[in-house]
Amino acid sequence: MIELSLTIPLEPPTVNHYVKHTRMGRHYVTAQAKDWMHAVSVYAMGRQVEGKTHFVAYTVYQGHGSRGDVDNYAKCVIDSLVKAGVLKTDSSVIEMNARKQRDRDNPRTEIVVRAVK
Repeated sequence: MIELSLTIPLEPPTVNHYVKHTRMGRHYVTAQAKDWMHAVSVYAMGRQVEGKTHFVAYTVYQGHGSRGDVDNYAKCVIDSLVKAGVLKTDSSVIEMNARKQRDRDNPRTEIVVRAVK
């Protein structure tokens, strides 16, 4: 497959809510991030975008009262694509387009992954 489009009916956590650090110097992935990654895995259904390099575009449609900077979603979006097996590694992403919009009634994230030749 050279292109994959996904619509996840959730907003990804921002980098501020992705990994938390303890006073002891340890870190852990938050429950919100785990839920997001599971959802991406379910919607990806084991599909992989072949190729050595990739373009990723995402649009986060924020719901009522939601806040977040468009660039702070990127880490969680890309990491979830790797965990779901859509991408083999995040280092294959050579170009990215990020957007956010408001949709109070239907928050979601639309992701497009395309192989670059």
